[in-house]
Amino acid sequence: MSNKAWLDLSVIQCPNCRRYYADASWYVVEIGADIECGTCHTTFNTKKSATDRILLSLKINDEGKAQEAEIAKRLSKRKRQHS
Repeated sequence: MSNKAWLDLSVIQCPNCRRYYADASWYVVEIGADIECGTCHTTFNTKKSATDRILLSLKINDEGKAQEAEIAKRLSKRKRQHS
């Protein structure tokens, strides 16, 4: 049996040292939290530093374990609406 799970994932980059991170898009895009880079210790906003957003497809085996991952599609970042 071949099951799938999905993850909306955002790639972010530290604006100071350029290190990449990946995190769930609800955290990066929806909340837009500030984080501290583990390399240079710069604090930066995840939403402003997002470089990519993807839908990741995970192949799950009969025991509920992830076996493979692939990019199912690229998701566009939401554009800010002016009020």
